Amino acid sequence: MEARDPRSRVGLLAGPRVAPHMVFSDTPEHEEMMTEFDRWVGENEIPRTFEYRKGWWDYVELVRRLSAKFDITDVRVVGHYVVHTPPPEEALPMPAVALTRDGVMVVLRWDFGVMREWPLEWTVSIRRRSPYLGPTFGLFDPSFDLRTGHLEGMSPALVFGPYRKNPAEFSCELQDEWDVATLLRLVFHEP
Repeated sequence: MEARDPRSRVGLLAGPRVAPHMVFSDTPEHEEMMTEFDRWVGENEIPRTFEYRKGWWDYVELVRRLSAKFDITDVRVVGHYVVHTPPPEEALPMPAVALTRDGVMVVLRWDFGVMREWPLEWTVSIRRRSPYLGPTFGLFDPSFDLRTGHLEGMSPALVFGPYRKNPAEFSCELQDEWDVATLLRLVFHEP
């Protein structure tokens, strides 16, 4: 029997934006793996007329890539916020997203608009069963407390104190998606 490429049969989000974990299996016991986040994307896709639509899709694709890379099937939308872009000014609805696996929860929020404090575009909250005591490689300020301000789209219950006070539950700001991927590698890898 000829082997078939499993990517030839994909879910509702067919096309180049389907992550590897969105593939159907040929066996009946495996159903489509669509997360709450994927449903949110389908219901809130930015119209093609938006100039900053690509930024929205960059975020969606990064969340999908991270969930596939770190084998995360629990991807939920935990809040909503609006990114106000530079001219041509647009208001993009964005989801704050929680990725959860094996007692580790990571909440992501990306603001690439005019309201962010450059160069820190990413807000990340980490909650682990055990403290993360490994290296942080200078990815974030371990003393900075994000609870002093309001973060649109993130419930105060998901904004934690600084890493220095509690390495099992902390929030931080990161510069770019490379820093986000590195931090996820660290906190998901160490038990």
